[in-house]
Amino acid sequence: MSFFSILTTLLIIAVASASSSSSSGPILLPRGALSEIRAIIDTQHSSPSTQNVVDINTLSPRGGAISATTSQDTGSKTNMKPIRVCFQGEAGAYSEKSLRELLGKNVIAVPRPNFESCYRAVASKECDYAIVPIENSLGGSIHENYDLMLRYDLTIVAEHDFRVRHCLLTKPGLDVKEIKFAISHPQALAQCDNYLRARNITPIPTYDTAGSASKLVLCLICIYSRDVQISRHCNVTQLFTEMICKSILGEAFGNQMPEGCTPENTAAIASNLAGQTFELECKEEGIEDDDSNFTRFLLLGRRGVVQHLNKKIPSKTSLVFTLPNSAGALYKALACFSLRDVDMSKIESRPMSAALLNYLRFRYTVTQMGGSSSSASSNNRGKLPRFRYCFYLDILSSELDEGVQNALHNLREQSDYCRILGSYPANSRLVGPVADAVEALDAANAGKKHTTDLRLKSLPSDDEEARQLKIGFVGYGAFGQFLSKKLSEQHNLRCIDKLDKSKEAEENNVEYFPTFDMSSFLQGLDVVVISVPMIELEETLESLPLDKLRNKLVVEVCPLNAYPRTILTRMLPADTDILCTNPMFGPEVQGLDGVPFVYEKARIRDTSRASCFLSTFEQARCQMVEMASEDHDSYVADAEFVTHLTGRLLDRNLLPASPVSSREYAALCDVADMTTNDTFDMFFGLFKYNNRAKELLNTMRDNLASVERKLAAKEAYLAASAEMKNTDRQKLLAECRLLLREMSQSTESKESVSSSIEPKDDK
Repeated sequence: MSFFSILTTLLIIAVASASSSSSSGPILLPRGALSEIRAIIDTQHSSPSTQNVVDINTLSPRGGAISATTSQDTGSKTNMKPIRVCFQGEAGAYSEKSLRELLGKNVIAVPRPNFESCYRAVASKECDYAIVPIENSLGGSIHENYDLMLRYDLTIVAEHDFRVRHCLLTKPGLDVKEIKFAISHPQALAQCDNYLRARNITPIPTYDTAGSASKLVLCLICIYSRDVQISRHCNVTQLFTEMICKSILGEAFGNQMPEGCTPENTAAIASNLAGQTFELECKEEGIEDDDSNFTRFLLLGRRGVVQHLNKKIPSKTSLVFTLPNSAGALYKALACFSLRDVDMSKIESRPMSAALLNYLRFRYTVTQMGGSSSSASSNNRGKLPRFRYCFYLDILSSELDEGVQNALHNLREQSDYCRILGSYPANSRLVGPVADAVEALDAANAGKKHTTDLRLKSLPSDDEEARQLKIGFVGYGAFGQFLSKKLSEQHNLRCIDKLDKSKEAEENNVEYFPTFDMSSFLQGLDVVVISVPMIELEETLESLPLDKLRNKLVVEVCPLNAYPRTILTRMLPADTDILCTNPMFGPEVQGLDGVPFVYEKARIRDTSRASCFLSTFEQARCQMVEMASEDHDSYVADAEFVTHLTGRLLDRNLLPASPVSSREYAALCDVADMTTNDTFDMFFGLFKYNNRAKELLNTMRDNLASVERKLAAKEAYLAASAEMKNTDRQKLLAECRLLLREMSQSTESKESVSSSIEPKDDK
């Protein structure tokens, strides 16, 4: 590959990366790029022939592999299904090195910008597995991954203890004595502090270990590009050269080298894989101060491997559970395992996430409605304190062992929430489909020499997340305005309403259209959000030019889904996509973390567009729940109707402001505020399209009458009791008076008798 080809390739990828907001990582250099650039500059070659110009059509498409599983024999290709494994960091990161140690060189590594994007890639089936660090022998646990394991329904399929060995990487030929600065992640610099102090090297923290290596090599390329008149050697214009340098130094690659750092005086501390990836020279390996630096990685997948474990395979099981706030709860939970001789290797507590806390509150509400509120344990669990903790436990046995089964059964009786995160082989061993797939790839590629590393630079969802949709709101009430504030962060919005909403639209950076300009409103839209009350849904659809909704995505946001889905599928053209949603939040919600967002893909042909729309709420950390409309309505229809009915019964005049109030009173005020902010048409829709609404209304009326009867009965009982007590008191006093009178008379009678029989005195 010629210098011109390399720079052309870099420019094309850089421009594509700069135009995409999701492309925040560095560009992976083609193997041999730095060496060829240096060779061309040093030998002062003449202009290459036009045969060396790279063909844009031959470049790997975005989302495709940078390199395929090819050997030096270009006619030999494998037909094996590739294994995509994502990791957090850049090419050459320690996570990738751990991945290669565990799974081998034939899997495709997918660098991701953060941990959550790794979980999301596996959950969305874009990647087969994710490898994430969970704890370090020096730095402790990586708490973010503990929290993400609760958020995403992935399971642990393997573990790997990775020995961290830091390397000093420089440009080729640089003397170690010339090094004045070392750039790397702050934790890596701290672990090499003694080594750097002994050599008077100043540590400069950067965002990543492999990122520091990529930053160093990109600075090298820029210097080579500026020192040589590229146009003389590569037959390109000066403008083209400036574009290349700007792309390398500017938007496509992030920040430049730290101040004072140049390739002539700076080294990067990273893995030897990073040095190989970016063609840097490893001056010294193992420069860390402590040689007991190990990081434990977990391999996460969508399906577990517990069924492939047996007694001959050393196994681990990881689980998470919560406990009621009672004395000795943790002691009793651990006794479930210790009394059955189940060995535990780790236990750790973490503050509970908002999603799990909401789940426990929901579960408690359902339990109370189910009539089990009389139990003492339920009463304890209902009192959720402000700070709740969950416990992560690792045991050295398989989930299928009889003792573990009994222990887990006992634990579930005591805990509020218990989930098995995975049962998997210990000590970097692979079993089941993971082992089979890796062995098949190794066998298919045996004897073949890879010309490049197997990596993907990006995933299709990166384009979807960065894609800007044109979304139009039909109906721009309070809820539509609330949704538009969230969607406008990424997408281009417009709205239309029977009322003049131009002022509200301008405040939310939304373009307003009057109803008579419906054609202009629908022109060019990708998504149409129907944000009107359910009772107006059919009338609203009849007012729209349905032919212009072809090849668009129509989204309804009603509190019930079955009726809207029926209307939309019946009235809309067959080539119109339909997404039924119920965002279970409103303007009163401060944050969306853990808040449910229920949806059903009623009729979707363009999955990329639908995923792009949903990704906005997924990135806001909503709890995305895909559920059939019938199931959704059976779960929430009654609860929504009763909630709104209660809120409307609680008029604000019945709830006066008070400087001192209980939490229960504040909760009632919140319910009243949330429900009265919604229109009565929305509430009427909950009544009209819920078959059990009248039954629930009668039940509420009967319950109110029952409470009134109980109050009246209690009042009458207390009055009667008071009257009876008063009557009894009068009788008692009368009896006391009579008794006293009789006692007085008896005393007088005895005195008179005694005086009459007393003998006379003889004188």
